[in-house]
Amino acid sequence: MTTRGPKQILGAIIDIGMIPIIRVGHPETALRVGQALLEGGLRTLEVTFTVPGADRVIESLRREHPDLLVGAGTVLDEATARAAVAAGAHYLVSAGTFEPVIRTGHRYGLPVFPGVMTPTEAVQALELGADVLKLFPASVLGPEYLKALRAPLPQALWCPTGGVSLDNLQAWFEAGATVVGVGGPLLRDVERSGDYAGLRERARTFVHKIEEIRAAVR
Repeated sequence: MTTRGPKQILGAIIDIGMIPIIRVGHPETALRVGQALLEGGLRTLEVTFTVPGADRVIESLRREHPDLLVGAGTVLDEATARAAVAAGAHYLVSAGTFEPVIRTGHRYGLPVFPGVMTPTEAVQALELGADVLKLFPASVLGPEYLKALRAPLPQALWCPTGGVSLDNLQAWFEAGATVVGVGGPLLRDVERSGDYAGLRERARTFVHKIEEIRAAVR
């Protein structure tokens, strides 16, 4: 297993352009979702700590797919951050900005994506060393809000999350998203339906759409 530093991890995530978010009710479902996403062409994913046994899911995905970048999501405190590190997570994502999470992630060489909503929160997160700002919940803010935030904070990298879909994907990148986090519009009802083939196809569609968007601006 190749060891990657935080700059390499962050660079790879930016290159991929999208973090699929796994938030399901059973660890076996999370593993199956992860497999489908990988088969759909996505080389990173986030396992939230709302998934039962999330640390074991992260460990399994790391073991079974050494080249996959596995992030830990909904990391709200130092104990969870340490559990994510011990499980082998490559990066940490949170719904808000919590100094112990950023400090723990950086102590062990992991990029950290804290959640922010306001300019004040964004500046505070940057001062604490945030690698990427997770704009959350993006669904209630919209691409124009991100565009407005970028004006006074051009140095920040942004990951809008919540409500990002194929329909508005281009608008988010045009507004200045560095990478996007996608959950419900990608997973849909796969946990109930078991339609992993459909999930694979949606993953491929997102991958191709991001490639098209980026090719258009080169």
